[in-house]
Amino acid sequence: MLFSRALPVTCLALAAPVTAWAQSFARSATGTNITALFAPGLSPGASIHFPSDPDYANETIQRWSTYDPPTFVVTIKPAVYTDVQFIVKQADRHNIPIYATGGAHGAEPGFGNVKHAINIDLSNFNTTDLNTATNRLTLGPGIVFADLYDLLYNAGKEIPTGNALCVNMIGATIGAGVGPLQGLHGLIIDALRSVLIVTAAGDLVTASDTQHPGLFWAVRGAGANFGIIVSATYEVYDAKNNGQVIEADFQFLPSANRSLWEVLKSWDSSYPAEMGLTIGAGFNRSGGVPTLGASVSFVGTQAQAQPYLDKFLALNPILSRVQSIGWNQLAIQSGFGSALRVCTRGQYANHYGVGANQTNVNVFTDVYNRFAAFSAARPWYAGTMAVQRYSSAAALAVPISKRGVYPWRDIGTLIEFNNFYDGPVHDAEVDAFCKPARSDLLAVSGFPTPHVYINYAFGDEGPEVWYGKANLPRLVALKKRWDPKNKFGAGNPIYL
Repeated sequence: MLFSRALPVTCLALAAPVTAWAQSFARSATGTNITALFAPGLSPGASIHFPSDPDYANETIQRWSTYDPPTFVVTIKPAVYTDVQFIVKQADRHNIPIYATGGAHGAEPGFGNVKHAINIDLSNFNTTDLNTATNRLTLGPGIVFADLYDLLYNAGKEIPTGNALCVNMIGATIGAGVGPLQGLHGLIIDALRSVLIVTAAGDLVTASDTQHPGLFWAVRGAGANFGIIVSATYEVYDAKNNGQVIEADFQFLPSANRSLWEVLKSWDSSYPAEMGLTIGAGFNRSGGVPTLGASVSFVGTQAQAQPYLDKFLALNPILSRVQSIGWNQLAIQSGFGSALRVCTRGQYANHYGVGANQTNVNVFTDVYNRFAAFSAARPWYAGTMAVQRYSSAAALAVPISKRGVYPWRDIGTLIEFNNFYDGPVHDAEVDAFCKPARSDLLAVSGFPTPHVYINYAFGDEGPEVWYGKANLPRLVALKKRWDPKNKFGAGNPIYL
């Protein structure tokens, strides 16, 4: 077991004075001496880190967003599954809150309700095991999308992943998981075959279709509420088109936005399974103008993709690029190679999301224009508006008994406001723009009730929107069984 800047347990007495202060703070925050409580029960590879340690930011996973974050008295990095079990049990005995960190990409305001917690940093669980004979991939909660691209591509395999290469695979999975390959293979949860999860009781449980199937149902869409997943096994697929995709990027004048929404609307009733689309809007501070672009991925040949690309070319883009690449390069190449921006940690950021199955050109145009005006008038704002379009056919083809709790497989278009700005002094202004814009988009979404992909949710929508009203009785019953003290799920809680 390691402690404070990875010092061996035998060197505790030699720790710097700042560590003594950290211990004092931890004791005052929780009424407990953290090291004395946890160090004896951890494995030799585990480590304890206090926020006051000089190397804390380098030794522990830092949050992507500083918006209304949880607060920690200490971070413990377990090395083996029994470490996680011990931490959960020991924290429960002493009534200390816990919080598990995989990729640290969540930004819901509910996380701010987690105070003086033990942060369980899962980054040591960063292994992958690919079996090409059985088409199974097992991985830990320290794995992000980028860790999988070359591994699978080089083996002639693929799996649905999201657009941002730095997002945690398991974290995205338990919210359903959308991305450019979902038209061919369904959501990421549709590839999930089992999980090893440490429950609120500290038990290590396998959940699958055959073992604890109720828990497995809940994990697929509401997993953050039921424990700490320490391993997940997925089915992988033979790569389509030898793993090659057409990737195309377009940049338009802002005046083309209505025409771009008309292109999107033309696919409302029929959309190719092979194609992923992201339309992005922002504001160029150096040029003082709004921006508008589109990125397309198409699993197929140039000739097969061309009729769809021609619709964008007809709008006279001011910049365009079309290339054939391996699917493993999609995330890094998309958007003229701008993907890394969303991976910067420590930004003050939140997001609002809407799910739709139709395009109202008038409302989309109006919201874009309002977004551009809002951005132009506020030099402190660096947010974006993203509209993603994927085929929902494969997700809807999954039998109901295999689907999990995620209720909104019929979403075809996802709209998200990704808000980046300088701090809480401007929260009210951002909310005052986003909430009416979200309401206007929901009103023309094509759905009778609000739909939101939970990983894009702001956090104020409520359980009926996150999980579906019809699912709540079963979810509540499972929550009472597996997490009766509400240890987990602060971001999108299931209320007991």
